[in-house]
Amino acid sequence: MSLSIEKTKLDNVKNIIVVASGKGGVGKSTVAANLCITLARQGYQVGLLDADIYGPSIPKMFAIEDEQISVKTKGEEDVFIPVEKFGIKMISIGLLVDNSQAVIWRGPMAANALAQLFSKTDWGELDYLVVDFPPGTGDIQISAMQQFEITGAIVVTTPQVVAVNDARKGAEMFSPAKMNVPLIGIVENMAWFTPKEHPDEKYFLFGNGGGSMLAKEFNTQLLAQIPLIQDVDDSTNDTVLLSVQHAPVLAAFERIADAVVESASHFRPKSNLLVVAIPTVDGKVDDHFGHCDHYTVFEIGKNQSIENEFTVPSGDGCGCKSNIASVLSGLGVKMMLAGNMGEGAKNVLNDAHIQVIRGCQGDIHQVLNDFLNGKLSDSGIDCESHEHECANH
Repeated sequence: MSLSIEKTKLDNVKNIIVVASGKGGVGKSTVAANLCITLARQGYQVGLLDADIYGPSIPKMFAIEDEQISVKTKGEEDVFIPVEKFGIKMISIGLLVDNSQAVIWRGPMAANALAQLFSKTDWGELDYLVVDFPPGTGDIQISAMQQFEITGAIVVTTPQVVAVNDARKGAEMFSPAKMNVPLIGIVENMAWFTPKEHPDEKYFLFGNGGGSMLAKEFNTQLLAQIPLIQDVDDSTNDTVLLSVQHAPVLAAFERIADAVVESASHFRPKSNLLVVAIPTVDGKVDDHFGHCDHYTVFEIGKNQSIENEFTVPSGDGCGCKSNIASVLSGLGVKMMLAGNMGEGAKNVLNDAHIQVIRGCQGDIHQVLNDFLNGKLSDSGIDCESHEHECANH
């Protein structure tokens, strides 16, 4: 069996870490920037990709707005040479376009631009490439996770109820039912305010406990609570990027960096796994693909062993009209073992590079076992036999 998840491998980049948030204004870019600085201080080779196509802030934070991105020929293609500062290699759309002009691109164009920043940059040898995602859960984030092998994700929030609600959506994006990216943990930024004149005092301006609650909900770590420091309001390079006088903040980023390193040490690339989905009801193959209770997804490793098993909710509406094909494709599914299925749904799945074997029935684990032992073949039977609505699509 030779099917595998096909994702782009960045030459000489060992780990890709994404920093995300549900909404803007929570300090996500500040967290990404300072994580890079902390990892570089620990002796790692670090890159920083500013993936916020519409509102890049990394050039301002690092005071490199006036730097010019150069291009060189590598092999048969031209590649970007990243700007380097504090031992960090950086690339941003803000260094390639007029920063005074708004970037007005539709989602696919922005996603394509990001893919080029990923793969057309000469990163050299990197232990960690940190990606500063834009806020939300849109095309840019989804495309990046579908195209590149992500080691893990960090979600940034502030303690407010609204921010936590939005961060919940961001965290859900990485779940096995969605993009299946390991969630390293939650960072609660602006957890409290500490006046410069009274460094031991804490004022919880935005509420208390939101980050901890979110971490418990997603069964992950609260990596750190970062206080709001008065000096950061000045927005100068030396204060947005940590100075040595803020010991609590430095300690917080040390903990975040340690968690990233620990997570990377357990990361198991999935590029050699075969991923199979089965429409399921009560542990058996559902005869109607488009209206199944859920999908059971199996990750099959060497020696045909089941490395992982999880469920994915079924999409709304008939299978050929829902978004389930893109969801499953994003999880790396390459094979669907189904009961009966209309040609419309089969074509949608095939367009998403998911092969289909129809005519399966019975216990899903037995069906999977039969497939792995070469006992299944497509029956060619579609929903028309049961006068199912997909027959007309």
